[in-house]
Amino acid sequence: MAKKKRVGGKREGAGRPIGPDGPTMLVAVTVPKKLVSDLDRLCEAKEWKRSRAVTEAIRGLLKRKGGA
Repeated sequence: MAKKKRVGGKREGAGRPIGPDGPTMLVAVTVPKKLVSDLDRLCEAKEWKRSRAVTEAIRGLLKRKGGA
């Protein structure tokens, strides 16, 4: 019997590119529905994804609190 060709696995350049701030990770949070609606309106106006809006909010909080 012939060996089967291996398919899949890690490939050069595969996957999501790493941004200037380094790798990302998933963070699950529970947020009031009204806040999510407001966030979605802001995202639509700025043409952002939710992830970017939340990241910017965390950056702003850390900057104000002296954490970063």
